[in-house]
Amino acid sequence: MNKTNKNLIIGMLLAIVVVMGVAYAAFSTTLTISSTANVSSSWNVAFDTTKTSGTGVVSTAGSASGGTISYSNNGQTATISATGLTKPGDSATYTLTIKNTGSIKAALGTPVLTGTSCTVSGLTCTSTSGHIKFTVTSPASSTLAASTGTTTMTVKAEFPDTTVSSSTTETASISVSLTATQSS
Repeated sequence: MNKTNKNLIIGMLLAIVVVMGVAYAAFSTTLTISSTANVSSSWNVAFDTTKTSGTGVVSTAGSASGGTISYSNNGQTATISATGLTKPGDSATYTLTIKNTGSIKAALGTPVLTGTSCTVSGLTCTSTSGHIKFTVTSPASSTLAASTGTTTMTVKAEFPDTTVSSSTTETASISVSLTATQSS
């Protein structure tokens, strides 16, 4: 092949490439995608802070006079104050109600117990001298339906059946915290 034919073929190929580029540019379009998403769900799992004392909330045995439940941390923590535990066998049982008023189904974790003047072991907290013992049960249900889910758990404060050699006044308190996560 002579040199002129080679140059002609190269020139034609270059012309074809230029024409293809111009044709591509003429027929191509720009695609723009815009999107907006709105989430309208709410998360609200907490102890029912309206239930602090009375029938259905506190039940007693022996000479125990009851006590109260107070709430903090937006209903995430319940603090129990037992009163009137004067002799072995006295006890007060507190029923804590947990509510899900949010729009997302919730899974409940194991309660976390912290104590003042008592030693925590799992879901039990025993005062230093052993005269007061708190026992916590896990929630009756581990999941709460969205908007209407409720369950209960109990905390029992008791004067254990032990021999007391002298009269004593003792104070111990516990706080119960509960974690909740989104359930599928």
